Amino acid sequence: MIIAESGDLNRFAHYRQYVNYCGFNLSASQSGERCSGYSLSKRGNARLRYAFWLATTVAVRMQENTLRNKYECYIREHGDTPDQRRKAVVAVATKLARIAHSVVKNDTDYQRYFDISHGT
Repeated sequence: MIIAESGDLNRFAHYRQYVNYCGFNLSASQSGERCSGYSLSKRGNARLRYAFWLATTVAVRMQENTLRNKYECYIREHGDTPDQRRKAVVAVATKLARIAHSVVKNDTDYQRYFDISHGT
């Protein structure tokens, strides 16, 4: 579903263009001098965003992988509320979109790696 919705990924020169196409980019909510923060723009392909959401929920439930580690690190830093869990899934889905773009664009197989954390 991801490949079908994305089309030819070689048309995106950088992964940020693909992330924007998926609708995972952030937009500022501001009026005049007020800035109430950033939220997901949702100005991309909704079906593609949903496909990454589903893939992320499966990846987060698996035992050992870097996507689960990123999810747990986000929860540890920001708290374990339903809103923070949703934001963590979106952060991991964005990382998964970057990985998918890289794998397809470079025509390589996915090689699992583990993030090296600095500090405690």
